[in-house]
Amino acid sequence: MSNKDVMSRPSRNVFEAGPGRRLALSFIFLIMLPFFVSLFPMLYFRLTQGNGEGILGLLVLAIGLSLLMLLVLIELMISLRSRVAFGKNAVKMRLPRGRGIFPSLIYQTRTIPYADISNIEIRREIYGGQWAPVLLKGTRIILKDETAVPLGYVSEANVDPALPFDEIAEKIAARAGVEIDDAGHVRRSAQRKIMGLRATEEDRVPISETEVADLNVRHGRVIFALVGTLMVLVGAGIFTDRDARYPWSNPTGATQNTSADQS
Repeated sequence: MSNKDVMSRPSRNVFEAGPGRRLALSFIFLIMLPFFVSLFPMLYFRLTQGNGEGILGLLVLAIGLSLLMLLVLIELMISLRSRVAFGKNAVKMRLPRGRGIFPSLIYQTRTIPYADISNIEIRREIYGGQWAPVLLKGTRIILKDETAVPLGYVSEANVDPALPFDEIAEKIAARAGVEIDDAGHVRRSAQRKIMGLRATEEDRVPISETEVADLNVRHGRVIFALVGTLMVLVGAGIFTDRDARYPWSNPTGATQNTSADQS
């Protein structure tokens, strides 16, 4: 895509989440917070009182709700903090700090003059092995002093309309008058990326389009299986905890209690 085509698009000089999304995520987080906080005192009370009934169900709920709260918190922080604004001579960005694939809760604000930009680099990075592959498209700005400034990662199957880093990269390249370099597909170690370590030569081995298509199919199957398993576990946890707290809801338990009272 040429710079002329990008500049002919409808002008959008500020990329950030809208007020509706911020309000919705804030509301969801505040609604979930009391349930999340109450789980841990309940676990502590049952453990200290020697009451082991329903512990397994509470543990499953605590783990599942903790993961959900973390995801909601990350999305909330992205909606409240992330912002890219295009000025006449520079682009001002407030984005997560760090090099990991998971967004950091610490943000950094940078103003980059267009004259300091050498080129824009995009690369599709493949994480995981044969069972749970993940394909993310990373974008970064390369300055003339060879400093790399990461913009962010997106899944091409689910691009965030508030922060479409593909479009942002194209607008930066058009305003700076530079090219966008496609580095192709490479495998990356998730452990090294999370810790912020640079890629090794083995990580830079290119991947063919056929392999990428196969990875996407397997990724969809894994996600479907994980979501189904999580739903089953959470449902089992709720059912187990309900029986522990309300034994009269169990017909068998109710019959046994009645017989004991009569004797």
